[in-house]
Order: sequence, then structure tokens, then C-alpha cells
Amino acid sequence: MKKLFFIITVVLICSACEKNIMDITPNDRLSEEEIWSNAALPQLFINAQYNALQHGMNNDITYFGDEAYNQYDEGGYHIIGLNQISPSNADQLSTYYNYWKTGYTAIQNINIFFAKIDQTPIDAATKAKMIAEVKFLRAFIYAKLIWNYGGVPIIEKVYNLSDNLTGIKRATYSECVAYILKDLNDVVTVLPDQQNGADAGRASADAARALRTRVLLYNASPQNNAANDRSRWQAVADQALELISSKRYNLHTNYHGLFIGDANNEAIFSRYFSTDNSNIIGKLFAPVGSGGNSFGAPSQNLVDAYEMKNGILPIINGAVNPDPENKYDPKLPYADRDPRFYASVMYNGSSYKGRTIQPYSGGADGSSRDASPTGYFNYKYLDETLVISDQFAYTYPWHFFRLAEIYLTYAEAQYNLGNEDEARAYVNKVRERQGVNMPAVTEKGTGLFQRIIHERQIELAMEGHRFYDVRRWKIAPQTEIKPIQGMQVVKNADGTFTYNRIDLLKKVWNERLYLIPLTFKEVQSSGGSLQQNPGYQ
Repeated sequence: MKKLFFIITVVLICSACEKNIMDITPNDRLSEEEIWSNAALPQLFINAQYNALQHGMNNDITYFGDEAYNQYDEGGYHIIGLNQISPSNADQLSTYYNYWKTGYTAIQNINIFFAKIDQTPIDAATKAKMIAEVKFLRAFIYAKLIWNYGGVPIIEKVYNLSDNLTGIKRATYSECVAYILKDLNDVVTVLPDQQNGADAGRASADAARALRTRVLLYNASPQNNAANDRSRWQAVADQALELISSKRYNLHTNYHGLFIGDANNEAIFSRYFSTDNSNIIGKLFAPVGSGGNSFGAPSQNLVDAYEMKNGILPIINGAVNPDPENKYDPKLPYADRDPRFYASVMYNGSSYKGRTIQPYSGGADGSSRDASPTGYFNYKYLDETLVISDQFAYTYPWHFFRLAEIYLTYAEAQYNLGNEDEARAYVNKVRERQGVNMPAVTEKGTGLFQRIIHERQIELAMEGHRFYDVRRWKIAPQTEIKPIQGMQVVKNADGTFTYNRIDLLKKVWNERLYLIPLTFKEVQSSGGSLQQNPGYQ
């Protein structure tokens, strides 16, 4: 059956800077009164709000952190990496991170929904499901806001053009978390555990449980839990275990297939696409030698993090790991690595669509404006069976939540509760699953925690986690001072290759970079009542 795709054909008049009611109703628009007096239209209104969740197929999230690089600074990450971000230029960021306007426009729409839904001619059971669905969306939007900005205003009023916005103040992070959790607790009592068929992609009780798990994880982490309140970690463990114990999900056996549309039972909540509502990820990420744009190019930093097949890190801080068990060969730097490396990264000598990747000067992938700046190409989201064209509709889904994340979250919570055996067991479930088969981790104490950090970096690579993970762990002062590197590949006259590391972005860290600043416009519109984030005043 056709999955839910979030398209709406009516234009909603909903932001604080636009009128709520129009005097004339054009053929392609409906008045607010018409929307809420027609039983069929409120669901379309709800569908449109899913766009505020944003996905990674077109929001440049791979560049935020140390996983990838783009010389054209797609998404605007360089102003963060160079510590040049300020209230006057924050609007240069991808709206995935400069999320204030996107988030609060959706919150305004949601507030309109709650103000109008009671008057709509819809039966009580359907209305209850709609309310739960919108509460999930509201919770997700507020979660994204607090992960970027810290505590934010909780707004339930519908604002009109003439309303005075002065006096709006930020709630604390803890108050926002409580508000989000209340919504999610309501959702799980109303919506089905899973949505299938035509409703796949719509909010469900399990989607709410997965979001609740991540919200609790961030709330328990050092960035937001300076006193290391163990009860917060227990809440994380309990919620993650609830999802795990349901046995409704299992790890997919084809890691690469998971990201290019394989039917699977690992994804918990995903954004689906159709030929009418698609993306162009296959064109953006494909190598230039095949007609792509080479965007999302993985960094050398990420490549270094992929272990050898025997579980040994090949490179540590840019130098070959001296461990005698390290089988890394600098002349064959991509041999015998973690299978997830081959499922995620294309490199010199790898195969793509029946040809060999050539990221060196004179090679098919190294001699044009769109040559990869890092020497690598993002394979994780490429389906080799599809054509490469910006006119082609790529429709495989983006996974917001999947079981591997829940396993690693549970492992992290158990580690922080002192249950190291349980933590290791769940890290190893991810590593040892069919198709990956990496050796079990055996470390204890801080060594085990480093393994948890590392496993999230690899398993969840280029899925939008790394930027937030290094901040919530408060390890950014160590990770975010390392330059983003690439690999310059030189083809020698005898056909051999020389590999030279190059610095692409020499990053600068400052404590203020834990949070994104509010723009000047947002602070000014509040009459100064909105407090700016530390370090940006």
C-alpha cells in the first residue's frame, strides 16, 4: 500500500507575520474557516507539519561535525568550525541547526490546530488520534529546538499580526524536557505501537517511545546533567528497554541496504518519499566521474575511525597505531576494514557502477570542479541500480530512529549505572550482527565508555548524531580542535599510489559553541526579553 507522504495542497496562513484570514480565497487556497469546517482537511493540515521535522536528505547535516567536508560550505558549518558564528550570521546555517524560525512557525500551526480542532466535524476517536499525532510533532519540534538552543519559550498562544511579542521568555531546559515528556506520555496511550500500510511514516506510540529515549539520553548526559543524577540514567535505561523488550524490531542484516530502501524491521520511525515528493540525494552524493556532485564527502577523520576487521584502530590522532595486532598497510590503507566502511565510503580503487573510483589528478573523479575535496565519496545513501540525475525521483526513506541507536543508548545508560556487562552486551549486539560481524569489545571502565563513543561514531555515521553527541558528552574541546582532513591521492608513474593527508578546515573551539545563538532579529522582536545564549551577547 502507498505510504504516507507529507504533501498538502492548501496554503496555510499560519506564521506570526501573516494575517490569519484572507478576504479573497484564490483557487489554490482555502480560508482558515474552510479548513476547520471540513472533516477531510485537518488531516492535510497535520500532514504539512511533518515537514518541520526535517530529514538528512537535503539539510546538509553530514557537514556538521567532523564526518564530512564541502569546499563550498553547504549548510554553513564553517562559521561554527572556525568559531565565527554570531547572532548576525546564524541565519547562514542550514535550517536544521538555525531552526528557530522553522520550529516556531510549526508551533504556531500546531497552536492553531489545538485552538480549532474542537469545532471540527470529526468523530471523537479520530479527533483523539489527531491530537496525539500533533502532540508527537510538537514534542519532536521542541526537542530539536532545545538540542540546538538550550531552554526555549514554551508557547501555546496563537499570535496574530497585531500581537505584541515583547515579554516572551525562555523556559529552562528541564522545564522544556518535562513539557516534551508529558506530550509523549500522552501519545503512547492513544496511538498504535506501529503504523503500517498507508499510515507508515505517521507518528506512532513506538516513534514516541524512541523520541522519549533520545530526549532522556540528552537530559542525562553531562551537558545537561552536571551533577550526574543517576535517576536520569535509569530513566534512559528503562525507556530503551521498553522498546527493546517489545521484540517488534531487529537489526537489519544488510547495513547498506538499510539506507537505500530495503524492507526491514530495524527502522522505528522514518520519513518516506514518493515520485511526487522525492529528493535528489543520488545526484548530490554520487561521484563526479559518474555524473554526480560529490557532496557529503566523508572526511579522513571518519575514515580513520573505521577499525581493522580484527577490531584494532588503524590510526590514532593521524599516526599509525603501534599495536602489534594492527595490520594496517599505509600502501593499502583501505584493506581489511570494518564492513560498515565499505557500506558507507567510496575510496581510491573501490568499485561503483562497474568502474573504479579515481580521486586523483587525471582520474575520472579527481579533475573537475566537483571533485571530492577529501578523496572520498559518500556511499551510504547511494543505490547503484538507480540512474544519476537531478531529474530522477529518489524515494528511499530517511530513518529518524532505528533499533541500533536504541541498543547503543541502552548500553550508554547501563555503563553510567555501573552495569558494564550489560553495556558491553548491547554494544556487541550491534557489532556482531549478521553482515557486520566485528569482534566483541572487552574493555572495562573508561575504556568501555570510549568504545561506546566510538561505536556511535561508526554505526550512526552521517545520520546527524555526531554534532550533538560530542556536545552532550562534553568532549567537543578534544574532538572539535582537530582539523577536518582529507586524503590527497597521487598516482605514480609505475601505477602505484601515494597517500598524503591534507588539512581542509583548521577548526577552533570555544565553549559558546555548545549552543547555537539566537539571531539578532529574534532577540529584538522580543523587546530584549529573550536571553541570548552564553558567549554571544
